[in-house]
Amino acid sequence: MAHLSILKHTTDSLDSIKADAISIGIFKDGSMSSRGKAVDNMLNGQISSAYKRGDIKGKHSETTIFYAENGPVIVIGLGKADNFETECIRKIGGTLAKKAISKKYAHVACENFGGKASVPFGRALAEGLVLGSYQFNDYMTKKKDELFELKKVTVSGGSRDGLDKGSIIGNGVCFARNLGNHPGNVTTPTRLANEAKKIGRRGKMKVTVFDRKKFTEIGMGALAGVAAGTDEPPKFILMEYWGTKKSVKPKVLVGKGLTFDS
Repeated sequence: MAHLSILKHTTDSLDSIKADAISIGIFKDGSMSSRGKAVDNMLNGQISSAYKRGDIKGKHSETTIFYAENGPVIVIGLGKADNFETECIRKIGGTLAKKAISKKYAHVACENFGGKASVPFGRALAEGLVLGSYQFNDYMTKKKDELFELKKVTVSGGSRDGLDKGSIIGNGVCFARNLGNHPGNVTTPTRLANEAKKIGRRGKMKVTVFDRKKFTEIGMGALAGVAAGTDEPPKFILMEYWGTKKSVKPKVLVGKGLTFDS
């Protein structure tokens, strides 16, 4: 299993960052952010010229690679400027991550696409980058050194807080994907409960695990019945996080973990 592990924020210009490739965006109307224009100038106007010729159209997630003296430049279409929302930039992040992996770029520097500097846009970009870089290779027949991973992305501009939040969410989703991608004889109820305990220790949460005997005693017969036909003992996992004021009403999330072949 692998996904982007280093996501860094900087205010440095893209051309000053040492990376395997840099990336900017272009809207469908040909407009670019100030960082995008700077890169276009570095390329002596190759990007804007290609747009005028119709070689690139700025369609959402369209990718074109130009080559500067210091390395490749990935230009990604952003679509219509007036329709550019967080979901658009989330998909852009995923597109960039997948392109970097396919071209074997371990470190990519990119702009805050569209010049958006708010927390929601930074969060969406980080989510897209992390989720787009996700690979589950545990049962691949290829040797480990034949598999390629995107190791690092440096984002120039935008919201540092947004990137941090998006990275946390993306890592959480990848963690859940890993558990779900293992077969049922690996991710058993017991393993799921043990992983929950590890999360609890790291996040200062109270974790309680009920076994079959306990939740039968307290009247959870339906759950006990569903798990009656398996050799693996069922688990009921309760995770509690009391991280706010007592006056704030608690939020309760209920989930179901299927650890068999459904």
